Amino acid sequence: MAMKANTICKYSKCSLGKGGGRKKYYSCSYCAATGNWRSLACCREHYELYIREVLAARKNGAAGELLPERTDLTAEEIKHLKTCSREELLARTKKELGEYADYLNESSLSDVIEAVNRELE
Repeated sequence: MAMKANTICKYSKCSLGKGGGRKKYYSCSYCAATGNWRSLACCREHYELYIREVLAARKNGAAGELLPERTDLTAEEIKHLKTCSREELLARTKKELGEYADYLNESSLSDVIEAVNRELE
């Protein structure tokens, strides 16, 4: 089973995607539920820049959005993930990762997600 990109970088000026648009990449359900930087941005630099955008928006009275932009889940489904136990999230993530699940036994989740995204590029 080939993995697919399921998340869009939230940084408004991201141009790392195809055609210079916002990059699409893979992030897991565990990341979305725990608020990991991978759930919001394609790289740490864009995560930091996006957080600055959120803080600036909040300073101006707008509600900055910290919900991931997933192509495979609705906002309600993402919010539901935040109510799941750690065990449920890890089981779901292992299922999502399919053929990479064995690699997860040998490496960290972060390493596995990096490997998936390298293959997607």
